[in-house]
Amino acid sequence: MKILVATTKTQGARKNDFCFVPEAEPVMFGFECDNEPIDGGCGCRRAMVGIGCLKATTTVAVAETPMDRDGLIAAFVESSKRSGFNFTAAEVAPMADDLLRIAGRFPAGTVLERRGDAFRARPVGKE
Repeated sequence: MKILVATTKTQGARKNDFCFVPEAEPVMFGFECDNEPIDGGCGCRRAMVGIGCLKATTTVAVAETPMDRDGLIAAFVESSKRSGFNFTAAEVAPMADDLLRIAGRFPAGTVLERRGDAFRARPVGKE
């Protein structure tokens, strides 16, 4: 199954890039500030959060993994427990499905960036 994972590939292509997530760690959506512009100082509308480290990155890649949907949901539930939110499987399942749909639109290995609600492939070049 294809999922989204953190990557440092193409970091620096945008002047406001950042990556505090270990390479290949699965990512999920984080919380967003009210009225934050996509290129605002917080970065919450262009970043994804690592499920292990709970830190953020502006670059992710599509990775083919042996994980299935139930495993991804369980990983999101466990991550929410570590962060103190204790979401249930039913609460994180819609996010898992959204991320699986996004990953499914691109070939494995594609580096993506998030721009608000949109995800797009980044040109490969600067690494």
